Amino acid sequence: MAVLMLPAWRGPALGPLLRPLCSWADGLLHSMAQPGTWDRFYTQQDTAGTPSHFNWFFDYMAISGLLLPALQGCGPPEPNPSPTRVLEVGCGTSDLSLGLYRDSPHPVHISCVDVSPVAIRSLHRLLQEVPPPRHPLSQLHLHVADATDLEGGGFGDGSFHLVLDKGTCDSLLRCAQGPSQARRLVAECLRVLRPGGSLLQFSDEDPDARVPFLEQAGAPGVTVQEIGHLGGMCYYVYTLCRPALETPTTVALN
Repeated sequence: MAVLMLPAWRGPALGPLLRPLCSWADGLLHSMAQPGTWDRFYTQQDTAGTPSHFNWFFDYMAISGLLLPALQGCGPPEPNPSPTRVLEVGCGTSDLSLGLYRDSPHPVHISCVDVSPVAIRSLHRLLQEVPPPRHPLSQLHLHVADATDLEGGGFGDGSFHLVLDKGTCDSLLRCAQGPSQARRLVAECLRVLRPGGSLLQFSDEDPDARVPFLEQAGAPGVTVQEIGHLGGMCYYVYTLCRPALETPTTVALN
């Protein structure tokens, strides 16, 4: 499998496209690692009776020009018609995977996981409004599962070509018990990657802090790309590639 190469960012300025986070109470900031926190949050988001997308940092359209070429680059080599298998961890009600499912010209099988059943129910309702996928063989499945214990959710070693994390690692790192859970998250994401696969983390954390953390968490190699600014805040994508000759059992939890 080819090593994932992210295209240079040539899209519009992200400022008009990025969505600021909602106002978080201090108590919520310190309880992001608790599943019940997200049930309450998404229940509150759905009080109007009509579900809507909530996007950490930015929405799908802000990075579609980067993601779609990357998706093609990490899947089975042409002319292999088998689908590219994608996992989004901590999907919430983001439109990220729904956009990939809708727009990818190549077949994709996407699994979205979140610890909150409330979020998954809302995302299922939103999925009903998505147009048919561009490729007729594409599939999207929603799962209630803990991203720090993907094995418990039924996801085996070497299952995916690409894993996406937009804000999930950040939410764990911003609470008291976060660092240990965030390390488990990274280890699980690497475990379910196929040799040669890639984990993409989208974050506002500075590389000086995130890269050492990822390396200590067991990432074999980390590259960084700046993808845009909002209100003076810079956003990055961190790419972790699973060595192509590595066997799934060699990824150990640190």
